[in-house]
Amino acid sequence: MKRQPVIISLILFFFAVSVSASIQADEALDFVRTSVDEVLSILRDPAYKEESAREIQRQKLCILTESLFDYNEISRSVLGRYRKVFTSEQMDEFSDLFTRLLEKTYLNKIQNYTDEKIIYGKAIMLSANRAEVETEAVTASKQIPINYRVIYRHGEWRGYDVLIEGVSLVRNYRSQFNNILQKKSPEDLLQQLREKVNSKEEATTE
Repeated sequence: MKRQPVIISLILFFFAVSVSASIQADEALDFVRTSVDEVLSILRDPAYKEESAREIQRQKLCILTESLFDYNEISRSVLGRYRKVFTSEQMDEFSDLFTRLLEKTYLNKIQNYTDEKIIYGKAIMLSANRAEVETEAVTASKQIPINYRVIYRHGEWRGYDVLIEGVSLVRNYRSQFNNILQKKSPEDLLQQLREKVNSKEEATTE
């Protein structure tokens, strides 16, 4: 009988942990749903259908994506162990260039949105402060799984990876950058990024 309070305490503890994880998962799902719905709202707004209004739409989308993704976290993740060979100045430039590259790539794709429907699934806690939120983009011909990995830090959720049909954005770029850094220097990688970013920005303004 003396052990009963201990058992009850353990049950209550595990119940509290379970409830806490459930609340966090719900918050992660709400964050992704709200963020994606805001993006879709801008994409569906008829005020931006004219070509002359596309740049204004793009600027609004850019502001939203900056609140959706933690670009600094993504930059650190894609470099992996190689970030140790970057100086602080090189790391700052890499983060800036890579952020601009992601924004241009992401915005170029979503501005071609053709009224796909987004279905929200469940959120799974990967750790105490990381979650993966399942969504699907439904087109006329297929369903595309798109999962958002988000992290809770400094009182807010932010995205740090996107998996499209099971392919991780972070792993994909990490593989590309690792192949370059195995043979070349950080400066060589930065130069390649400068050229890519400049070419994309020039194409956007044409």
